[in-house]
Parts: sequence; structure tokens; C-alpha cells
Amino acid sequence: MNRPLVRVLLAAGVCAAAAALYEPWLAPVAALAALITLSPLARPRRIWFVGDVESEYALVSRRREEALRALKDLEDDRLAGKLSAAEVELRRPALLQHAREVTAQLDAISHKRAQARQRIEQELGDDAKA
Repeated sequence: MNRPLVRVLLAAGVCAAAAALYEPWLAPVAALAALITLSPLARPRRIWFVGDVESEYALVSRRREEALRALKDLEDDRLAGKLSAAEVELRRPALLQHAREVTAQLDAISHKRAQARQRIEQELGDDAKA
């Protein structure tokens, strides 16, 4: 038997005993009320959030936005006359390749997140059936 369940049962017993001191017929009612009220405490706990850190998805998403912004800035600099077309053609392939790599990483992370979400929903569905 797990500890939280034992504690809930003990608390229900204490409530029943206290109620029996006042009115004996109240003991079963108090025990039942305590069991219903305290039963959520006996369920296993799940940790869904651990700390205040930036997720891998957020980091890669920000890197992707920065890569796309660099491409946009390169084009803006060309249009403003700050860079020649030759300079743009030298820098653009590297920036495009970086944007492709970061986008591929983001897609992979999105796929892993979708799989994790499916597992969680399946576990929650299994818990609801049990």
C-alpha cells in the first residue's frame, strides 16, 4: 500500500473518531467526507514543469528567427546601397544554409514534441479508464 493512501485513510479515521466523540452517528459521514475530500492526495504526482529555463524549442526557434532576420537585413542593406550585389552573393549562401539547418532542427524538435504530446494524451486516457 502506498504512503499517501495510508495517510488519507488515517486522516479519515481521525475525522471519524472526532465526529464520534460529538455524535456517534456522524462518524461514518465524517469518514466518507474525509475520504472524498482527501482522495486526490493519494494519487501519484506528476511533475510537468521543472524550473524556469528556456526550452530547447524556444532556443532553436529564436536562432531561426535570427537567421531569417540576417537574410532580411542582408537584402535591406543591398537595397539601401550599403552592400554591392557581389558582396550579397558572397554572404547569402552561408546565411541560407544556416537558416536551413536551424529550420531542420526546429522541425525535428517539433516532431519530438508532437510524439511526447501523443504519449501524454495516451497516458491520460489510460488513467481515465483505470
